[in-house]
Amino acid sequence: MAKRQPKPVTPTEPIWIILRRKRSEVLKKGLREMAAILKIAPTHLSDIETGKRTPSDAVIGRICKHYEISEVALRAGWSRPFSAVATIASQDATTIEKVPALLSAAKTLSPAQWDSLIEAAHRLTGKPKEGPR
Repeated sequence: MAKRQPKPVTPTEPIWIILRRKRSEVLKKGLREMAAILKIAPTHLSDIETGKRTPSDAVIGRICKHYEISEVALRAGWSRPFSAVATIASQDATTIEKVPALLSAAKTLSPAQWDSLIEAAHRLTGKPKEGPR
């Protein structure tokens, strides 16, 4: 009997389907085994893998490490930005007013255009680049 090949991951699939497939077909781990590795209850992992629950930042970090999926991909899959986004976007009245307008205007930018926008912001502030968080 031929060995079943895992289905390729497609970007249109929900992140929880990607995780379930990777756990079972690529990592060859059972639900309870992976839950123990992630230090969460099996029901918690089951809820994550069925889209009923969004993991905390700490669990996202552990999933990233053990599933070898980028944190950016995980956060995008759950629409869960880095915590710094909320902190920065709500730091004062000006940012609370202006950040939504900036993001709305920038929502269709390519990665290269985002880089240009970030570089322009660094030039305006005179501050060096910072990583996400």
